[in-house]
Amino acid sequence: MRTKKTTSKRANNEGTVYKNKKGLWIAQATIGYDENGRQIRKAVSGKTRSEAVANLAPFLPKGGARKQMIRKDMPLNRHMQFWLMKYKKRTITARTFERYIVNAKRYIYPYMGDYLPQDISTNLLQDFLGGMLDDGYALDTVKHVKYQLGQYFEYCIDEEIIDKNPVNKVRLQSHERKTKNAAEQQEYKAIPEELRNRFLQAISTSLLFKPLCLTSMFAGLRIGEVLALKWKDFDEENKTLSVVRAQTVETTFDENGNVVKREYVVGKTKTAGSVRVLPIPDLLVEALSEWRKLRVIQELTTKAPVSKADDFIFANNSGAMRTYYGTRTMFNRFLKKHGLDDAGIHFYMLRHTFSNTLFEAQENPKVIQALMGHRKVETTMIYNTATTNKYLQKAVDVFDARYTSERPSKQEQLTDTPSDTQKEEKQKDGGEGFLQNIARLMNGYGLSSIDELIRSIDEPSKPKK
Repeated sequence: MRTKKTTSKRANNEGTVYKNKKGLWIAQATIGYDENGRQIRKAVSGKTRSEAVANLAPFLPKGGARKQMIRKDMPLNRHMQFWLMKYKKRTITARTFERYIVNAKRYIYPYMGDYLPQDISTNLLQDFLGGMLDDGYALDTVKHVKYQLGQYFEYCIDEEIIDKNPVNKVRLQSHERKTKNAAEQQEYKAIPEELRNRFLQAISTSLLFKPLCLTSMFAGLRIGEVLALKWKDFDEENKTLSVVRAQTVETTFDENGNVVKREYVVGKTKTAGSVRVLPIPDLLVEALSEWRKLRVIQELTTKAPVSKADDFIFANNSGAMRTYYGTRTMFNRFLKKHGLDDAGIHFYMLRHTFSNTLFEAQENPKVIQALMGHRKVETTMIYNTATTNKYLQKAVDVFDARYTSERPSKQEQLTDTPSDTQKEEKQKDGGEGFLQNIARLMNGYGLSSIDELIRSIDEPSKPKK
């Protein structure tokens, strides 16, 4: 019969003490960590509890094992790797942690990985971060690296490795990088004005990318929020989108910080303030309504679960949520097909084109923040007034006024309406059956069969045969 371990409350730095099945007292503790952050354990025995504790004492580091979790003779790359794997990983999201790993391996380790942390000076960090700016790295990237270093050195202070944080006096502005005003920053992040019409013309030829891109461009959604949308989030009658979830990445790392597995799941929005109900312009309502009709015919034809309330709006053809990286790959192929691959267009620019359009229309910045779901909006009165919806609706009306005149010609535009007269457009939902609507849609896309339609949904980046 197995003998139950006998334990009692232990004093600080005693380790774990118990009596084994042979009647001996065992005292064991972590006495340090190896270069990969793995625990080094030591166990000793004694006839009595006090004897076992006394036998273990010589092996315990002064001040307890915790003081040895990061050894002073370790170079920075091993210090930081230990800090990341044993401490930081527990306190930040998987996506943020992955960014920390990339920052460390791509930028920090090559420059100062062989230094001891106590030998890192403010001047060295100033040269390092300033050099990144001089080499053309984005200011946001450099700021992220600086922030990570600041957190790491605060940890070193707690571990009594250093006395002061050398990051605190680093000044990025010393490199005379011009600070853009708000308008310039918005313009930089948005699709340039001279490319917008070309881009709109291009997406008007794609069954998938027209509604997907317009959802980000005309509603200001992050790509993770777009991909996590479900049909129940789209209220066609009231012309709203509910943003209540976002795609997140769960990444598994090995003990050296290498990616073992990456999985895309439905998670929370970026912040609590990102949960929002958005009024959307008529142009986007039309695009999503059109997309839903196409998904219905696809579901009826192939049995793919893509049109019910709980289905993802932009689901793949098995009904699963599309991944960001997979969608981005298709998007890049799509841009290349339309001669826009050298234009510098990225997904994030769609969301910033939304804010830029509102900025150009001189909308209240707090209204823009509310629509985009920025964290600071939680404390603004925009969400605490009875007239909030009026302000938001007034803002999104800008898109119908701005882009209606820039819509592609009827021959290039995908529409579920006859393209002859405005009268017919107004009557698009009256007196016509579902099949007639689908027929008109297919005609607008230049498709001759249901099979061709399904292929176009399945492979949006490939040319139609």
